[in-house]
Amino acid sequence: MTNLMIGLFLVSAALLYYVYHGYGLVLRLLALGRADRPIPAIPDSALPTVTLLLTVHNEERNIARRLANILAQDFPRDRLDVLVASDGSTDRTDALVEAYGAPVRLIRADRLGKSGAQNLAVPEARGEVVVLTDADAEFAPDFLRRVAEAFTDPAVGCVTTELHMAQLSGAVAQGQGYYWSYELKIRALESRLGILAVASGQAMAFRRSAFVPLPRDVGDDCMIPLDAALQGFRVVHLTSARAWDSMAGEASGEFRARVRMTLRNWIGTWRRGGLLNPLKHPGYAWALWSHKLLRWLGPLFLIAMTISAVVLAVEGTWVPAALMALFYGAGLVGWWADRGGRSLPGVGTVYSFLLANLGFLVGLTKALAGQSIVQYRK
Repeated sequence: MTNLMIGLFLVSAALLYYVYHGYGLVLRLLALGRADRPIPAIPDSALPTVTLLLTVHNEERNIARRLANILAQDFPRDRLDVLVASDGSTDRTDALVEAYGAPVRLIRADRLGKSGAQNLAVPEARGEVVVLTDADAEFAPDFLRRVAEAFTDPAVGCVTTELHMAQLSGAVAQGQGYYWSYELKIRALESRLGILAVASGQAMAFRRSAFVPLPRDVGDDCMIPLDAALQGFRVVHLTSARAWDSMAGEASGEFRARVRMTLRNWIGTWRRGGLLNPLKHPGYAWALWSHKLLRWLGPLFLIAMTISAVVLAVEGTWVPAALMALFYGAGLVGWWADRGGRSLPGVGTVYSFLLANLGFLVGLTKALAGQSIVQYRK
């Protein structure tokens, strides 16, 4: 029993290390000598037409700022179509959008949820390329031009971009910053290796001809890159296209976001389960298991480490239990500091890590129980 528990503890710890550090190291080694494919400057007349699809619900406070940012893009106006899908807005959002006129258009959905509203809107898009965003994001002035240039390569079917998150104070926000920095590095490396199949819905794009209607209980950032990969298109991380957004800075918001993300993306990833088969798609299968599924299974590895450490302590081997007690103790101190508005290096990161994994666990449990989310509030 002792040897079995030691093995369980070490394997679980190794899997956690692999998910949060080892996978990135392997990607770096494989990507040595590989650079992003250069994209030459493209004249305006050769750029593909673009539909900017902005999906909103009750965004009267943000819609004017967001549309101003979009309309100020360094992109030929005659090649730009701006489509606002208002999903059952009951405030002044619709009236504000209608006041703009061309190239801004409004389409109304009857509270279908984000994915349902996008399914309604995409067939109305006039552009060859559809760029997805939301009311909280902001684009750099050349964002649309950089994205459009990428699609002049006919092999590209989906683009995800360099999305930067506003840095807030507190342990949770600091932990999010570390997590997102690692995420962007992973995406860039997977893109170079041709095995990227994830994106961010606030700032992503796809070839309209490759669009597959979205399940209402799964998000665009999960399904669209998977569908592009299944159709033989490349999914590209474009570091030259910069955008900004913000994450929830408080613990409750972070927890809810992790639950929602895990629930919807676990369901969506398995609906395209063929990409998880290493015999059919070895590169994508490795990337999706390493980047997504094992991360969401992380709390099970933590539970296995905890149980094995307790059993070993009962049998007289105290080192694993002492390590786990120190780890959870650091998380407790980080929680206490965060509640007091303080951020302590190290322990704050442990607290944020534990909070995220608790969200993963709840989301995974809901997914396995057959629950789903179609509509949700920010």
